Amino acid sequence: MKTTDALALIQSVDPDVKCVTAVSQIATLWGGMGSIERLKYEIGEQGKTSSIIAKQIRCSNPRSFGDKRKAASYKVEASFYGSDACRELSENCVCCKGLYTHDNGNGSITILMTPLPNPSLHTMEGEVAKAAVRSVAMLHAHFWGGLRSSQAVENIGLAAQGTYWYLDTRPDEFEYMDGRSGISRKLKRAARGIDRALKNHQYQTICHGDLKACNMAISDDPSFVTFVDFQYLGKACPAKDLAYLFVCGMDVADNFEEQQEDGFLRLYIDELAKNGVGNDPDAPLPTLAKLKDAL
Repeated sequence: MKTTDALALIQSVDPDVKCVTAVSQIATLWGGMGSIERLKYEIGEQGKTSSIIAKQIRCSNPRSFGDKRKAASYKVEASFYGSDACRELSENCVCCKGLYTHDNGNGSITILMTPLPNPSLHTMEGEVAKAAVRSVAMLHAHFWGGLRSSQAVENIGLAAQGTYWYLDTRPDEFEYMDGRSGISRKLKRAARGIDRALKNHQYQTICHGDLKACNMAISDDPSFVTFVDFQYLGKACPAKDLAYLFVCGMDVADNFEEQQEDGFLRLYIDELAKNGVGNDPDAPLPTLAKLKDAL
C-alpha cells in the first residue's frame, strides 16, 4: 500500500493525522483476496507514533464454491467490526476495536481496527488455555440463547450458520469421504444426523468459528485473550467452538478428555454465569452433562 493511500485511510479515523511513518504487510489473505497491513503514523507534536491495522479484501468475482464462501465471510467480518457488539466486546478485551469499515458492494471491503495488545499466540496450555476459555465464555454470553443469537444474525449481519464446520459448507469433502468401510463409513453415515442435531441443539449462541492459537493474543488483562479473524462469526451450538478450541487450539495430552476436559467445561460454565447467562429462563445456563453430550 502506498503511503498516500495509507494516510487517506488513517484520516478516515482521525482527520488530524498528517504523516504516515511506515506501512508493513502482516499477512496475505487466502486465495489472493487481499492483505493485512500495519499502518504507523505520527501523533501530536512530540514525534510519538501509533498504529492501526488495515484489512483490505478484494474479491469482486468469486466463482468457485470455496471463493464464494470466503467472500461471504468477509462481509460477516466487516459487519461485526462495524457493530455495537464489537465495541462492547472490545471494551472487555474479547476483540480489537473496529475503527472504520467500508464495503463498496462489489467485492472491495476495508476494515480498520486497533492492533492486538500482544503478539499472536503459538501455543496454548496452562493459564493461557484458561484465559482462552474465559474469553470464549464472554463472547458466547454476549449472544447466549436462540432468540438473542438470531437477532444478532438479523441486526448485525452475522452468519445464519456460524463456523465452517457444518455440511452445507463442505459438500465436496463429504463426497470424497470413503463410505465403503471402516471409521470413514461410520462417520459419513452419521454426519447428517450430527449436523442436524447441532443445528437444532437447545444451546445456541454466536460462535467465533476458528479458535486456533494464532487467532488470539494475551490481552492487557492476562486472565483473558483477545481474538481476531471473525469471518465465520455466526449462530451455532457453543460446543462447536469448544471442541475446536480443545482439539485444534490447545496443546493437550492424550488423556485430555479423561483428565482435563471437565475442568475446562466447568470453568466455561462458571464464566458464562459471571457474564449473566442463566438470568433468562428461556436461555438457561448449560449443564456439564449436556455440554459434554454436544461435544
